[in-house]
Amino acid sequence: MDYQINYTKTYDKIFQEREVFFKDQLILAKQLNQTFNYTSNSLLTISNELLTSKLNYFMDDPYLEVMVLFNNRHSIYEDDQINNIIEYSIKPFIAGFENNSTYNLIEIISKIAELDAIKETSRILKNNYDLYNLMFQLNNFTKFELIDYHTNLETLPLFEKLHRKIYPPSKGEKIKISNNNNIEDLFLNVKEVAELTNYAAATIYDLKHKGKIPFYKNGAKLQFKKSEIIEWMEKGKGTTKDDLERKANEYLLKNS
Repeated sequence: MDYQINYTKTYDKIFQEREVFFKDQLILAKQLNQTFNYTSNSLLTISNELLTSKLNYFMDDPYLEVMVLFNNRHSIYEDDQINNIIEYSIKPFIAGFENNSTYNLIEIISKIAELDAIKETSRILKNNYDLYNLMFQLNNFTKFELIDYHTNLETLPLFEKLHRKIYPPSKGEKIKISNNNNIEDLFLNVKEVAELTNYAAATIYDLKHKGKIPFYKNGAKLQFKKSEIIEWMEKGKGTTKDDLERKANEYLLKNS
């Protein structure tokens, strides 16, 4: 059983559902002449209530302990973190309980993925407040996406474009032209990044969950900017299992 696939599938499903929900609620709020600040706070409150209700599942043993173990996976394992934490930490822990065969790990991991997706979508909604506020003022949500941009929102071409529509530059004022049309600024999927970096796809997922590689969420789709991946590689992407194996092979070739 590949628990990484199970976790990712559930996470992406809930993430997409929350994105659609937020967008629909913002459109409705605009129709009702509500303010963005009120609407945004209301959506965060709803998310917190949903999070609290789903946390009830983990109130009994051994579910809470399993969640704590699972959330420590990034600090314990370098690669294939989800499968490793389950195989070497969670399964031995559950084995110590009576009727341990009744505990469904697929269900438990899916529940954790739901919590993580709800928390992440709420965090992005809060962090991108200024960008979504511009969309709200313009009543134009065609570009609404829950994306962690990993940069100052004001430097985004989309932000600049929306901002100019609300606050057009005065006559004679030079319009800043963003140099974001780099030919290398293409969005890549996990497989393409794996080929570019010579990493396994599972390693890319591990780096993403560990926050060690720049990425974007386009709805449920995981994306990477080619230019950012190249820059990340040039700066040094950190040593992983793949690096060690590659270096070992190079050493053997040179010294054989």
